[in-house]
Amino acid sequence: MRILFVRLSSFGDVIFALPAAKALRSAHPAATLAWAVEPPLAPLVRRAPFVDEVFEVNTRGWRRSIATRSTRQEIRDFLGKEREFCPDLVVDAQGLFKSALITASVRAPRKVGFGPRTATERVNCLFTREHVEAEGRPHVLDRMLALAEHVTGQRGFDRRPDVRHLVDGEAPGVDAWLEQNGGRRFAVLQPFSSKLNKEWAADDLVAFAGRLGSRGLVAVLRWGPGEESRARELQERSKNLLLLAPPTTPASTARFAARAALFVGVDSGPTHLAAAAGTPTLALFGPTDPARFGPVGPRTAVFRAPPDDYNRRREVGVPSHEVFAEIDRLLG
Repeated sequence: MRILFVRLSSFGDVIFALPAAKALRSAHPAATLAWAVEPPLAPLVRRAPFVDEVFEVNTRGWRRSIATRSTRQEIRDFLGKEREFCPDLVVDAQGLFKSALITASVRAPRKVGFGPRTATERVNCLFTREHVEAEGRPHVLDRMLALAEHVTGQRGFDRRPDVRHLVDGEAPGVDAWLEQNGGRRFAVLQPFSSKLNKEWAADDLVAFAGRLGSRGLVAVLRWGPGEESRARELQERSKNLLLLAPPTTPASTARFAARAALFVGVDSGPTHLAAAAGTPTLALFGPTDPARFGPVGPRTAVFRAPPDDYNRRREVGVPSHEVFAEIDRLLG
């Protein structure tokens, strides 16, 4: 059997999709599984033991420059790879119009996706033949796992995303930083997000870093592409109480987070990756619902700011005393 698994984005949702892909592959060990994903996120799934091929699908770039020659060539190249792969089964785990276009472009006798009550965009259902509703399962991870259960006829799959291929992967910059740190216990703080009202308020972050120091933990600020200048501003604001993390990719973040004593972050991909890696993780939620997007891992906790707080401030305000009660529980 040849399976095309479609989950294009986003960072956190690709992490949440790992259990479904692993379930499909473990139930069909002789199968070949290819994963269609946006190029920046391809390293998250490449080299996973249950993923045999990775198809990079640059839908975001294609939409911006659909009329250019290079975009048309990229699309032709992707369609050629799809035809060569010739899947027997397509599993659309995205439930959006953009993933429907990928599903529609594939000739496969079996196409499985979400039903109209579960798909984020109902138009997606027009391009799949078998529809799975995941009523009573609000978390996006469990909804994708429902697709694998439908295909395999099995239940009881492991919910924890398997990110060992990322934790064990090479990351020279991370390893050099860890060696320079000299074995000191540290906590990674992830204040940034793609949406401002999910971010951690700067004053609360700096105060939080100070309290970590009193517990013998070095506060380390993680930053991603386009965030370095903001990270340096926060470091200066903290009077260098905050250390800057080394540059990390989505993949090397797992290796870095796995070496931390604690990870505290907003609802974002790095936070979900840290939780899956087994690091004690406290997720700070604002407008998004933790029942749908909460971290999945062996040692996790969630603090959700009151709606009036993040609506008024446009950021997630974090009262330290409540958060540290959760941290004390996590660290035991």
